[in-house]
Order: sequence, then C-alpha cells, then structure tokens
Amino acid sequence: MPIVLEQLSHLYRSGPSTTTALEDINLTIEDGELLALIGHTGSGKSTLAQHLNGLLQPSAGRVLLDGQDINQQGAHRRALRFQVGLVFQYPEHQLFEETVYKDIAFGPKNMGLEAEEMDRRVRSAMELVGLPFDEMQGRSPFELSGGQMRRVALAGVLAMQPRVLVLDEPTAGLDPSARDYLLGDIQRLNDQGTTVVLISHAMDEVARLATRVAVLERGRLVMEGPTTDIFTQQERLNAMGLDIPESYKLARRLNEAGLDLHGHYAMDELADQIAQAIKGGGGDAA
Repeated sequence: MPIVLEQLSHLYRSGPSTTTALEDINLTIEDGELLALIGHTGSGKSTLAQHLNGLLQPSAGRVLLDGQDINQQGAHRRALRFQVGLVFQYPEHQLFEETVYKDIAFGPKNMGLEAEEMDRRVRSAMELVGLPFDEMQGRSPFELSGGQMRRVALAGVLAMQPRVLVLDEPTAGLDPSARDYLLGDIQRLNDQGTTVVLISHAMDEVARLATRVAVLERGRLVMEGPTTDIFTQQERLNAMGLDIPESYKLARRLNEAGLDLHGHYAMDELADQIAQAIKGGGGDAA
C-alpha cells in the first residue's frame, strides 16, 4: 500500500510568531517507486520527511500507510512507524556505539528482537550496503572513512527492515567515489522493492535515480510528475532558484542543434541516445 499525504500542513510556533513550513500537501508515494523531493533551502523538504514516519505531528491533515494514520493512538502506531526508515543528513553524526555491529544492531534491539534474528538482520544489512561482516563488524565506526560511516548509518536503518526508506541529502559531503558507491546502494535497494524517498539538491543524482519528482516551494507542492517532465521545464525551475541536471542541459542544446533526443536523460542513458542518434543519422549536430 502507498503512503498518502492528505492536506498535510505544519506550523512552527516560536512565541507569538508562527511560520508555515508545510501547507495543504496532497501527495501519494507509490509502493516500490523512487520519488525525489526537491526545492530551495527552506522549502519544507526535511519537515515533510519527518512527517513520513511520525517524528513530527501535523498541524492539520494526515499521513496514511496501508490506509492507517501513522499518528493514530493505539497498538499499531509503533509498528507502522518502524515501516518507514529515516536517514538524516550527515547520519554518521548519530553513530555512538563502540563497534559497527552494536551501532547497526541498536534499532533491531529496540524493536525487541531475539538475538538470533537481530544478528541475521545486522549481517543482511551490512551485506546490502557492501560492508564485509567479518572485516567490519568489530571495528569502531569512528575509525572509518566518511563513506563507510555513512553506509554504517544506512545499514542501521535497513536492519529494521523498513518498507520505505527516506533519505535526506544522503551524499552530502562525500567524495566522488563514496558518493557513487552510495548511489549504487540506493538503486539496488529500490530494485529489490524498497520504496525510496530521496531529498537532494544534487540534480544529477535525482536524474540518475528518481522515476518521479515532487517540487516544494515555501511549503507548498508546486510541481509533481515523471522526472523527465519536471526537468524539461527549465525556466519554471530556474524561477524558483533551482537548476536542472547537466545531462538535461546538454540534451536541450543537442536537440536545438538538430539531434532527436527524447526520454529520461540520466547521463549514461543520454550517452547511449547520442551514440544511437549519430549512428542512425538522427540529426546534424555540427
């Protein structure tokens, strides 16, 4: 079942003043999709993310998972929230245990799992993010590289086996190699059926991973649709202070020069299209 946001609003109050962080958001996140949330700083992306697993309570509206309000009181509330895993920006800052194993096991332990099941989940999560168990499980997380620490933090969420994974700027601060490894992890998780909500300022990463994009501006959902439909509206995005991926800029210039390119312009797919267009005489780019 999808996650459904119904007329979701959130107000922050500080003394006599009130700030509207989200206003009347209606959005459905389908099972198994990879949805990107983009928007300028302060547009409400991180606030929305914290509503998806109940960290924040809405001022108005509802968040439904399997048709149930995740903020409802009752026995199922905790179980519903465990189904949505949230990885904050710079999640390695939240690592605190003395070993990688203990850090990844922290969530499953709090779920009340038996030791055998907890161990199975830790091993599985480490495998999913490419951390060799025998080599890494006994090491201090604070001795690892930035990319490895980020993967430990991700494994800690995956060990709780959420159906939905919400990632807030997951590659921020990583070097290109670590960034590429992590993006590969995210793609594999989505390919295996995990629903992913990706919050990112890195538009090339959004183009590479997302099948659908939602755009927030000043707390309102102003655009939503397939990735290609969103990124071909360059002027509208630019007016909101947002850029488009380099691959889309290149595709636009090549189309203006005479090549017939179309579809999803992730960089590797664009390279294939260019090669096919040139081979087939699809235009004169000279």
